[in-house]
Amino acid sequence: MTFDLKSILPVEPHAFVFTFLIFISICAQSFSQQPTNYTSFKPGGQWLADDGEHIDSHGGNIIYVESTQTYYWYGEHRGTPRGASCYSSKDLYNWKNEGVVLEKGEIEVFERPKVIYDEVNKKFVMWFHFDNSKYLAAELGVAVSDTPTGPFEIQEHYRPNGHESRDIGMYFEPDTKKAYIGYAADHINKTIRMVELSENYLATTSKDVDIEAHCEGPGILKKNGKFYLLTSGCSGWTPNPATYYTAENIMGPYTKHGNPFVGDAGNNSFNSQPCFIFKIPGYKDAYLYMGDRWNGRGKPESEYVFLPITITEEGEMEIHWYNEWDLSMFTPEKKN
Repeated sequence: MTFDLKSILPVEPHAFVFTFLIFISICAQSFSQQPTNYTSFKPGGQWLADDGEHIDSHGGNIIYVESTQTYYWYGEHRGTPRGASCYSSKDLYNWKNEGVVLEKGEIEVFERPKVIYDEVNKKFVMWFHFDNSKYLAAELGVAVSDTPTGPFEIQEHYRPNGHESRDIGMYFEPDTKKAYIGYAADHINKTIRMVELSENYLATTSKDVDIEAHCEGPGILKKNGKFYLLTSGCSGWTPNPATYYTAENIMGPYTKHGNPFVGDAGNNSFNSQPCFIFKIPGYKDAYLYMGDRWNGRGKPESEYVFLPITITEEGEMEIHWYNEWDLSMFTPEKKN
């Protein structure tokens, strides 16, 4: 008995095979984009997003949008295309890949994106390190978007008040709604300066001071009226011992303290470099250390070191290592 393949297929055989392959591809993609089921942080390990790929969002920050009760994590997308990536989450453990929200295009160096939400004008504002391949331009860049997932459009780039700017950190003061950028400045990060942003966060102001700290990668928090500035040394992609500073005013003067990483056997900030300190909403004194584990150079697969920050009763900053931890470590705030 023989069969005519054409008599039992609605399309030509080669077309059927092509359609079948497309179907298999779609199914494989669907299965690879299953939601993750993380219930804790595991510092330094592989961290997959909903697409089954390692999260590619380095040197950035996290914001929380109250209206949607959603976290957004921005950072350097070091894969293709290069630029700024965005991931969203409801619990800080499991992240959805929202894609590249700003492509760097012809920008030779795009680093350290930090995003802040302007509640008044309903805009998302991104600041970043804008530079040439020799790191001699040393400018701040700013971009804006109407939505958290972009696209962000670059507005301008320049040296703030004439000062070189490379690694940046950001701090938002919830009481006054003011925002500040700490930036590694002048003569290859000779010092860190602190500059206040305009009311709409789209420009730097003339309120710009030298806090006399030879370091980079600044992260900032405030507790009991005191500001804590966490920094790394200047050693390129190689991790080093961190240092923290304190001040009664965010513009200084700052007092230098020691390394807050307790039990740091490698003397290298648990093999990481700070990029941001995130105050987790809904918990009392819940400060999240965000660090990058570059492993000698910036790669898409570079890992992250997320750890809780403790401010002791004596007012000292401490960061302890945990192989695994979760938000139950913090005390929930009482709801009114």
